Amino acid sequence: MAAVATAARRDVNTKVGTELAGVTLRDLDQAGVDELKQLAAERGVLFFRDQDMTLAEQVEFGGRLGELHIHPAAKAPDGFPEVLLVHTDAESTYTAGNGWHTDVSCDARPPALSMLRIEQPPPAGGDTVWASMYEAYESLSPSMQEYLSTLTAIHSGDRAYRGRYGYQGDRDFPINEHPVVRTHPDTGRKGLYVNMGFTSHIVQLNPRESTALLRFLYDHIAYGVNFQVRFQWEPNSVAIWDNRCVQHHASWDYFPDTRHGYRVTTRGEVPFQ
Repeated sequence: MAAVATAARRDVNTKVGTELAGVTLRDLDQAGVDELKQLAAERGVLFFRDQDMTLAEQVEFGGRLGELHIHPAAKAPDGFPEVLLVHTDAESTYTAGNGWHTDVSCDARPPALSMLRIEQPPPAGGDTVWASMYEAYESLSPSMQEYLSTLTAIHSGDRAYRGRYGYQGDRDFPINEHPVVRTHPDTGRKGLYVNMGFTSHIVQLNPRESTALLRFLYDHIAYGVNFQVRFQWEPNSVAIWDNRCVQHHASWDYFPDTRHGYRVTTRGEVPFQ
């Protein structure tokens, strides 16, 4: 049984993203799981190939990462309320994750770790890109870092979910206020915590100021290629990432081909600065 600490390791980017070989996730003992969680907190996202597992085994392993999160909008596969089906084909009008975001940041306790297993990647395309929010924050000027640390922002599920997943009308989705800069509880590092998928506005600014500052931060993240990593999926590849310190963007460049997989996610803590 290969432990995470002794696995063959390749840092895909110097700032974010590590691929581990020789690890069978479902066979890890709890010490190995704890090592994985700490490494994900440090490196943002971890990649694994050839992880042949059933959906039940994925859910079981996800539960060992932490308390499993129930998505506030998406319909789960029968018998697996903790699972988000990730499926796009020729009939799809949108795909989950097509835009920079961190998962379900509208929740009062937004997700910590997400685990995505792609069973069927498209013949070409369908990559996912992650960006380090540690590096996005640390690459800003000290004056900007200090200013952002005085601000909070509203994260609204309405922005991401209204009109999707088959929901219309007056259903309420989570809406919560979080710091613009948050501290990771396991590393002590600070990172940006606003994203174009869920963040509606900055509380302390007027609408024009809020829009201008958020646009600057979103561009800073999107153009920050030096702190981004791109992953090309293969059948039964797995990515495990820490939503508290990375954002991600799923590329929908494979229409009309199919991309199919499953995600489980753990609940995090209330974000704090």
